[in-house]
Amino acid sequence: MQFSRYGRDSTPSTASLTYLRWVLLSTPNAIVRRVNNVLLEPLFVGFAGAVVVAIVARRLRMLTTEGAIAAAIIGTIVYGFGGWSMTGLLLLFFVSSSLLTQLQAPRKVHPEHPQGRLAGQVLANGAVAAAIAVWHSFNPSSMALSAFAGSVAASTADTWATEIGILSSVRPRLIITWKQVPTGSSGAVTLLGTIGGIVGAIVISLAASYWMGTSLVGILAAGIVAMIVDSLLGATIEGRVQFMDNNGVNFAATIVGAVLGILLG
Repeated sequence: MQFSRYGRDSTPSTASLTYLRWVLLSTPNAIVRRVNNVLLEPLFVGFAGAVVVAIVARRLRMLTTEGAIAAAIIGTIVYGFGGWSMTGLLLLFFVSSSLLTQLQAPRKVHPEHPQGRLAGQVLANGAVAAAIAVWHSFNPSSMALSAFAGSVAASTADTWATEIGILSSVRPRLIITWKQVPTGSSGAVTLLGTIGGIVGAIVISLAASYWMGTSLVGILAAGIVAMIVDSLLGATIEGRVQFMDNNGVNFAATIVGAVLGILLG
């Protein structure tokens, strides 16, 4: 037995060194295994599924090529971090809205009707939802679920209102002046479109309540209010403030929906 000036020999024993070596080698492996099990596998599955959906949507002219790429990215993130319930809600929005976009497309004036939606439009409606899915993965909570549902309800209500309202036989009115304006004008509303938007919000709030346990009335209210805010922003600042084109307004409306989802859901 050797002694140092501190007393008993301070050199670590063979057992201590073996244990330390095991900790150093096993900890990174444990972390990697956890990441693989918790994150990489869902991301891979989400990527595969999102690519299939994006390709089908591209073939059906629901999305442009760049829109399909953006949709695949959003879908991968939402499934990888949010799981089936969030992905299902987002798919419900995407499929229903895409079908409505193609409904009587020759009568519609927006450019996405013949060619499909662009990447900017996809991101405007889905980026907030994707960010919330990531948030929920690291901090699971009912608040995150409500925010996600509110965001999707906002996108759905606005898109349904646009796609259904544009088919109205009655000229739309600007929401802030109530004067009649040409069909497709920013901030314009119709009774038919408003009813369509409310129905869209109902569909999402029902699905979110069943899949996520969120408040049916709260998410419904979030979607409807966000739809109205979208119209107000479209009538007041769209095209007048930097970055606030139609995509910017839609993006802002999804944020409003998410915040209201937290407060009301």
